[in-house]
Amino acid sequence: MSDKKDDIKFLSIVMLKDWYIEVLKKHNDNRFSKDNWFIYLGEIPNMKGHCVIIGYESGKIYSGYHIENFRLPTEDEF
Repeated sequence: MSDKKDDIKFLSIVMLKDWYIEVLKKHNDNRFSKDNWFIYLGEIPNMKGHCVIIGYESGKIYSGYHIENFRLPTEDEF
């Protein structure tokens, strides 16, 4: 799948990209530990390249994260 942010539409299910998971692990950052899946709410208008997502399991709202850190799941991951 393409990594372009335009491919991720409002209310899409998204996942963290593997390279970003590795960065988080390297820094012992567990902010996303309760969520593997997220609901994409869209790009923040006054913060180009940043988005708002909701943790699918936790319901927690995450704001201001780079869109490039997320991807659409493959068919096999559903």
